[in-house]
Amino acid sequence: MTAAPPLRRKLMTALIIYTGVIFIVWFSYHFITYDAIKRTAEESAVFTTDVIARQVSAGFEEMATVSLLAAGSDYLKDFLMERDVSAYYEKAGIVSEIIHRTASPVSSIDNIVTFTERGEYYRFIGGVSNGACEELYYAFHEEGLVFTIIELDGVLFFCHNAPVYDSSGLGPIKVGSIVILTGLDKTRRVLGDGGGQGDLVAAIVFENEVLLSNDPSLEGGGISELPSKYHVASTLDIEGTPLSVLIAIPEGALFAESRLFFLYALIVIILLLLVILLLYHYLSSYMIRPMASIITHVREIGGGEKKRLPDTGRKDFDALISDINDMLARTEAYNTALIVERQRLFDAEISGQKMRMGLLASQMDAHFVVNTLANIKTLSDRAENERAAKMAEGLALILKHQHKGDELINIFIDLEVIESYISIMNTRFGEKFIFEFDIEDVLSDCIMPGFVLQPLVENALVHGLKNKEGEARLFIKGALREDMVCFEISDNGAGIPPAKLEEIQNGLAAPEPGDFPEPGLHGVALLNIQRRISLRFGEGYGISVASTLGKGTTVTVRLPALYDSH
Repeated sequence: MTAAPPLRRKLMTALIIYTGVIFIVWFSYHFITYDAIKRTAEESAVFTTDVIARQVSAGFEEMATVSLLAAGSDYLKDFLMERDVSAYYEKAGIVSEIIHRTASPVSSIDNIVTFTERGEYYRFIGGVSNGACEELYYAFHEEGLVFTIIELDGVLFFCHNAPVYDSSGLGPIKVGSIVILTGLDKTRRVLGDGGGQGDLVAAIVFENEVLLSNDPSLEGGGISELPSKYHVASTLDIEGTPLSVLIAIPEGALFAESRLFFLYALIVIILLLLVILLLYHYLSSYMIRPMASIITHVREIGGGEKKRLPDTGRKDFDALISDINDMLARTEAYNTALIVERQRLFDAEISGQKMRMGLLASQMDAHFVVNTLANIKTLSDRAENERAAKMAEGLALILKHQHKGDELINIFIDLEVIESYISIMNTRFGEKFIFEFDIEDVLSDCIMPGFVLQPLVENALVHGLKNKEGEARLFIKGALREDMVCFEISDNGAGIPPAKLEEIQNGLAAPEPGDFPEPGLHGVALLNIQRRISLRFGEGYGISVASTLGKGTTVTVRLPALYDSH
């Protein structure tokens, strides 16, 4: 059982590392002086100040970015300069869409208001009152501020003002401004518990007054009036704003229970050593060894050497082993039965497919053969021996390939069969049909199952074009699309009624192998071809039908790109 020593070594290594870390932490803390602790706390305060300032500044910079982007929009400029009421509200909708898209990534924005130079305002986001909008206008218009803190409707807001200019004349002319507001209460989330530094007190200061703090008792007071129990450790201005961040440390908070900590830590270390020794002994005897045994024997089963796991002598693990052995026995029996059943189904499917192929191969209309032979005789009687010979040659080629079943043949050979079939039909119907081929040369190296395209062409001629007055046109297109061969057989004939088309499409979408259609090419061809393709190549391949009544039908065939190895 080679797995046991590595497991025990890993367990011992982990326990030793864990114990060593505890000792290092304890001794390091024990030999740190109170002065060093205080310096560390002050450094933490400086770091926290910088973090909070950056977070608050980032939020305000996002506001400034949104306002400047919106202010640079020609749509906003045109909106602020508009005098026609109808056009004003029409442009307001466009500007609203632009502002919402620009501001959507910034979740801290509460209100967005625009002002004209005449003091007309429009609220795009938020719902501050009319009086608040007027107050906001005078605050920025008279003092020319960019950032400010203002109380509106009983709520403190941080505001950013961006002017909007019209540069179409000789020089830029200010036509209005856009103001973005965010409630300062949202900044309270940033303050949290002092940036995660425990007892640190964090505050946002404006003009030497505490606006927000994670200690609510400090809000509204001056920083010079902080209680003596707080030691101001660090302050930092928030760039681009009249705000600053202040971090304070409660006096004595860092050292109140330090001596007790030393005693508790020593007791915990001693107990920890005892627990580790007992834990190692227990895990090694009752878990590691049985687990190593199970792992070793499972690997042997995976390699085919064993069919059952031996007992370990441990009750809990032996119950698991018993379940595993039962599962192995059931799995082996299930796999055997599954193999037998799959073979049976496969044989049955192959047999069914051969039956369907036999039926499909017999679907050639007897009238077609009889009529073709009659036409050959007529041509011979008229001494048109060349045409009769060509017709006989075409019929022989069709009959030859009709009985090849699912053999894979070159695509161009299959197209020769189709060309012969169309030529015979044209002879029968007085050159009624006009047909065109558009086949990519690259398909000359590809192969496909025989007797796939001919039934589709027959459907097009017999059911689509035979009774058509005027030009009866058939178009066959073949192309290679990545790893798929695609054919389109199109006609300009009678088309298919919508109800019948839906029935055909539903049948092609879910052909049931057991639902065998009635004989007759018209009822069998499409469904049988779909089954042949899906059974042989999978559900990603097959045929689809599109048709417009009175205009024509297009059948699309999708086959995998298979190449002739010869």
